[in-house]
Amino acid sequence: MTKLLNWFNNCSLKVKWSIGASTAIFFTFFIFSFFQYHVISNWLLNEEENNVRQVLDELAIFYKQRGPDIDMADLSDSEDLIKQIVEKNQTIRITDTSGKEVFVVHNEQDPYYYIPFQPVDGKTIMQLQTNGKKLYVGRMPIQSRQFNGYVEVIYPLNRYHQMMSNLWFVMSMFGLAALVLSGVFGFVMAKNFLKPLQKLSNAMRMIQRRGFQQRMEPSRSHDEIGELTVIFNEMMDKLERSFAQQKQFVEDASHELRTPIQIMEGHLSLLNRWGKKDEVILDESLFASLQELDRIKYLVQELLELSRAEQIQKGDGEASADIVSTIERVLKNFQLLHKEYTFIFDQRGNLSHQVGISDHHLEQVLIILLDNAVKYSDKNKNITILIEEMEQDVKVIIEDKGIGIPEDQLSSIFHRFYRVDKARSREKGGNGLGLAIAKQIIEGYGGNINAESQVDEGTRVQFVLPFKV
Repeated sequence: MTKLLNWFNNCSLKVKWSIGASTAIFFTFFIFSFFQYHVISNWLLNEEENNVRQVLDELAIFYKQRGPDIDMADLSDSEDLIKQIVEKNQTIRITDTSGKEVFVVHNEQDPYYYIPFQPVDGKTIMQLQTNGKKLYVGRMPIQSRQFNGYVEVIYPLNRYHQMMSNLWFVMSMFGLAALVLSGVFGFVMAKNFLKPLQKLSNAMRMIQRRGFQQRMEPSRSHDEIGELTVIFNEMMDKLERSFAQQKQFVEDASHELRTPIQIMEGHLSLLNRWGKKDEVILDESLFASLQELDRIKYLVQELLELSRAEQIQKGDGEASADIVSTIERVLKNFQLLHKEYTFIFDQRGNLSHQVGISDHHLEQVLIILLDNAVKYSDKNKNITILIEEMEQDVKVIIEDKGIGIPEDQLSSIFHRFYRVDKARSREKGGNGLGLAIAKQIIEGYGGNINAESQVDEGTRVQFVLPFKV
């Protein structure tokens, strides 16, 4: 039994499915056949009992018509009638009150069954069994002035046994055929049903050898297997994006960290050679090294923020924020930090709806955009924030009167590590990640962001966020 279970556990799904389908169909057929067999058996037995009862009724009518003075001659005369009404393999006998046979009528080709005598008061039919065969025995009394006795109808159920044997044989053959056919059809169906799983397995092997580019062909069916194909492809897209993001993160971090590390390495080498006794070189190198270390810390923090922003799931239904109160809170902080700037807040519309973004992420986006507006607005220090309610979205516009962005570079400002004026950005402490982070956050919540700018006239950045559903 253990070996059989181990063999079954090690079989393929096609074999397991075939065995399971065959077993289920066979047992279903067996249970149905079992009840059908017994229903037919009871029906046939009732029919045979009715035949015996009909013979007794005909004999009773015949003897009643002869009147109350039936004698042995009448009984002998009834032999022809008995021969007419007796069916094949039936035996009819008449006995006196002591059980002695007066005469017997039966088919000479059939065996004669000895049935023990049993007196009865009325018409009775009972089922007996002899030599493994069932038979019916019907009895009724005969009473007259000349003769008292009993008439017996003995009916072996040969036809019943033959029909039930044939029925059992047919059911067994059909059961065996159903078992074989269900196994074959189950195997064929399992093979067809499991083709998508086989393709999935092959796709996984190809991915293991070649990378994340391999995909499964979309299934034409809309069942669970087709849904599994869609989920697998979506999962692989997500894994590929995550892998690409991780690779991009490492490449960007390596590229951006190279410069400050080289600067620190140069100053430390300078200290090692001449700065141990020269206080001027010592102070200058330590100051530059600490400054570059701060840049590294700030860069790593921004890279981590960008990585988190890329993990935001689009349309997060649980996130919500009050856009007006968030903007007012951020503006209050900026007014404290940059007292020389003027921040103008303009609201258009009711703005009573919550927007579908977390309060923390909305605040992060506003800080990034306002910080850029402050950095690049040297002369005109007026910064305007406009929020406008639309049908299903809220538009936020942040506009400054700063140095602006050249038109040919405007489409690249949301790329990571892109800086319009690298020298000025380094001076201001920027790494070119702020707008990339803002873009990832906004698009992660199902919104969009873009910018318009003219050199020496200012920049206008606007983003749109949907209302919370």
